[in-house]
Amino acid sequence: MQIFRTLVLGASAVLLSSFTALAAEQPPAPSNPLSRAWSAMEQAPAPNDSVSRMLNEMKATARPAPPVVDPRDARIAALEKQVSDLESEIGRLRSTAGNLEQQLADRDRELASLRSGAGDSSQLASQLSSAQGDNDRLAAELAASQASLVALQAGAADKDKQASELDAAKQRIAELEKQLANRDQELAALRGDLSAEMAKLTEAQRSLIRALRPEIEKGNITVDLNNERLLINLTSSMLFGSGEDQLKPAGADALKRVGTILKDYPEYKVAVDGHTDNWPIRSALKKRFPTNKELSEARAANGVTALAEGGVSSGTITSAGYAETRPVAPNTTDEGRQKNRRVEVRVTPKS
Repeated sequence: MQIFRTLVLGASAVLLSSFTALAAEQPPAPSNPLSRAWSAMEQAPAPNDSVSRMLNEMKATARPAPPVVDPRDARIAALEKQVSDLESEIGRLRSTAGNLEQQLADRDRELASLRSGAGDSSQLASQLSSAQGDNDRLAAELAASQASLVALQAGAADKDKQASELDAAKQRIAELEKQLANRDQELAALRGDLSAEMAKLTEAQRSLIRALRPEIEKGNITVDLNNERLLINLTSSMLFGSGEDQLKPAGADALKRVGTILKDYPEYKVAVDGHTDNWPIRSALKKRFPTNKELSEARAANGVTALAEGGVSSGTITSAGYAETRPVAPNTTDEGRQKNRRVEVRVTPKS
């Protein structure tokens, strides 16, 4: 706005300067010949009376010469008109500038008002978002309530049937609750029995570990307790020679010590299982043991004999041979095959 005012004032100054320079350049208006003669006659010495009279008559009857039109007058008039038009334009522009300044002031006040209320707008937007979320939640709850109402209304006609079904369901629930209570009692009794069984088996395991400590430390025997079962694993290399079913003295002694411990637990049954690797029987042994199954069965039976000599009742001992069908390690290595050649003594509850 300040730049606009400066431009208007500059233009006005230039026009006024041009008008002044034009007026200064204008020479004095020239006189016509009749005027110059008349002036010369007035300045000349007075003539005689007849001549003076004639001159006076001429002065009395003389008419003024028509004015001479100067083209600079038209230029001045044009400049004056331009100045007038410029002043009118300046007035109009000043009015427009005033209106724009008023609008600018209004915008400034509006902007200040919006800035002062920006915090309130943010708070209102947050409140609006929260209110929208509540509205959606309430709408969902309303829809669910309406669906439930429709279902209730649809089932009102079958009220009697539903009441009958409800009574039957309650009776069934009562029966199931009674059965569940009975099962809970049975489970509690079984848990008690199991705890007692596990306590006895744990005691037997500790006794076996003490009795077989030298063999356990050498890695020839392991004693494990899991899944209500006491498992005694004896390596075939300690019990038998290669391809033999007769016990070595050290193997027979170890099994007799096992029998000495297990005879104190007659409420448990004892099973002796023979196992081999997957190498087939060769040479003269084939006459006695056509396959590994026969070999494993013979070894298990000799294990039963040693346990009975240790004090276990023969009526509580069973034996079986599984050959290579139940490996505990891959038969692809010497170490794996050695682990698979074994005799297992399993101690489990009779019932």
